[in-house]
Amino acid sequence: MEMPELADLIWLFEDEPTPSEEDLSWPVGLQSFRLRRGDREVLFSLDPTSGEAYVSLFEGDEETVSLGRLRKLERLTVEKEGEREGLVLRFVSGLDPLRLQTRPVIRLSWDVNPLGVW
Repeated sequence: MEMPELADLIWLFEDEPTPSEEDLSWPVGLQSFRLRRGDREVLFSLDPTSGEAYVSLFEGDEETVSLGRLRKLERLTVEKEGEREGLVLRFVSGLDPLRLQTRPVIRLSWDVNPLGVW
């Protein structure tokens, strides 16, 4: 799996990753990044060695979206376009990319099925 440098992920989420267990350090095990903008918060967790990710969005203290066990990641890309910044997750299976915008607001978009498929 291709992925950005740790420094790029820290820049995007404005914080260091937190390991799921104290004795783990990047890139071993599940690592979580948390970012808050206004009333919205995102928790992005990644296991770099297994290529598995989790995304949770919160409004206030309520979880509104939870995507778990996103597997077979082909590539993670940090994107910056004008004032917009975010992370794009691309899958080996050819599913449409998942886009996690982190600036100016936190937003998630993912077209699970290509157009015309039910």
